[in-house]
Amino acid sequence: MSYNALQTARALDERLHPPLFLRESTPMSSFNETFTQLHRIHRQLGDLQDRLQRGPRQIRAVEANVKNCEAEVAQAKEAYKQARLASDEKQLQLKSREARLKDLQGKLNTAQNNKEYQLLKDQMAADVQANSVLSDEILEALERLDALTANTKTAESNLVKTKDELAKVRKRVDDQQQGLESELARVTAELKTEEDKLDGDFKPSYQRLAKALGADCLAPIEGECCGGCSQVLQPQTLNLVGLDRPTFCKSCGRLLYLPKP
Repeated sequence: MSYNALQTARALDERLHPPLFLRESTPMSSFNETFTQLHRIHRQLGDLQDRLQRGPRQIRAVEANVKNCEAEVAQAKEAYKQARLASDEKQLQLKSREARLKDLQGKLNTAQNNKEYQLLKDQMAADVQANSVLSDEILEALERLDALTANTKTAESNLVKTKDELAKVRKRVDDQQQGLESELARVTAELKTEEDKLDGDFKPSYQRLAKALGADCLAPIEGECCGGCSQVLQPQTLNLVGLDRPTFCKSCGRLLYLPKP
């Protein structure tokens, strides 16, 4: 709690608890019982609101997975496309070199002298060696294409599964949301009914605190400590709560109450 909020809570505590000789003799309503119920309802509301928010978060998480899977499919297809282009290029090179070998073979048969003949032989040998290397590269490229095809199929399969999961999560969340919203409306009405039991100048102060802190605006007394911040409470504070007076923890500003034994 901020310093200003804490100071406000302390000031309200002092205003609500004037010296004994200034207090009215008329007994107050059962704040401890009301605060116990209010704390329970606030915690129930917090749980319902968290569950309502959890559903959309789950949907967004699976939607993100779908987008990731779509990106993986696109990447796999692009990788296959580039590998295919490279493989086709090597195969064109091989065909061109094989055609060149046939041309050299024709020239070899019509060589005019030994020198020309040997030059053609050397060139053909170099081309044969280059074609052998190129053939090996083509085989490797074809194997890579097979692997990339498998990767693409796997990515597409994962995408289908993730989309199916998204459909199931959406259906489950939609089914749950209606029930949760109905329960939230019921508990909200229960909260209003309980809050209507508060009266006087104290109610607006409680409402501001509840709006700012939710369920953390209240805390049970545990032993001689505040159940919210674990601070040891002063005897005067314990006595005031025991007298069923609305009392704030001077450390954290929460409203204190005695839980039922």
